[in-house]
Amino acid sequence: MSATIPARTPDLRSELLNWQERLQETARDSAEGVPLSGLLREVQTAIDALTRKESYGVCQVCHDLIGQATMNADPLARTCVSCFTPAQLKELEQDLDRAWLIQGELLPKQNLKFNGWEVSFHYEPAGPVSGDYCDLVSTEAGDLYFLIGDVSGKGVAASLLMSRLHAIFRSLISTGLPVHKLVERANALFAETTMRPYYATLVCGRATANGELEICNAGHPFPLVLGRQDVSPIAATGLPIGMFGDGQYSCAQLKLEKGDRLLLYTDGLSEARDQSEVEFGPERLQCVLGECRGLSTTDMVARLIEDARHFSAGTLFSDDLTVMAIEMVGH
Repeated sequence: MSATIPARTPDLRSELLNWQERLQETARDSAEGVPLSGLLREVQTAIDALTRKESYGVCQVCHDLIGQATMNADPLARTCVSCFTPAQLKELEQDLDRAWLIQGELLPKQNLKFNGWEVSFHYEPAGPVSGDYCDLVSTEAGDLYFLIGDVSGKGVAASLLMSRLHAIFRSLISTGLPVHKLVERANALFAETTMRPYYATLVCGRATANGELEICNAGHPFPLVLGRQDVSPIAATGLPIGMFGDGQYSCAQLKLEKGDRLLLYTDGLSEARDQSEVEFGPERLQCVLGECRGLSTTDMVARLIEDARHFSAGTLFSDDLTVMAIEMVGH
């Protein structure tokens, strides 16, 4: 028996048409060279299926509904996982392994030292691939850009969007835009090339050789500044990127002295839960940081991860987890 098309189909068709229009405009106007031809073909295939009103959201093998959760995660899906052959499942597993290898190549150099700064990070996906974004970019002018983010959703779809963020910011940083303008332009590009309701929380910052920091927080968990005596949070200065293409952002300005640090993390750390569903939380995070004074950035990050694992009673983290520590070490 043929399956009934989900009731939300008309709304989704409008959303796909809107997405297609935005993608076409971006392909015409973008100077950043974002590759969109393959994605446009996939979107057109989905629109054609919706127009025929006979195959969208229906598995091409068993002719049953693919499932709302799968369609929400991937509006372009055409086969349910239960219909994959053993060979296809093995190929999928191999593809995920290759995807992780490719994603790993996008990560920055570990234990980076550049122009008076030292950076260590921990990057851990909850599954085969991660939707967390982590990057470090040094410029010929002597500045260090640091980025950490978290794409909504999980799995392959989130990891693909993470790769898109990486490409967008890498291309924009070379333009020399101020940090808040950099985030505004990235927000517009991400919104234009991503189907709603996907978005990403993000921290983007620039560090100069004299210790000055310029930080834009787009709806991300508060970064923490670790001074000699206290720990201070940096509040968000804008909404997550991708929610509204015309969003405006501002930056926090501060200066770190030698030995001061900045801690960035995704909610895989702050929202880790114990067996009673109690969150790790900002208070415990700041308490552990207070015990890390005197440790290197590498050891501090390791200590945070160790404590989070202990708190979670050794269970696997349910969300992607990224922690980055940046220290002003001077010249």
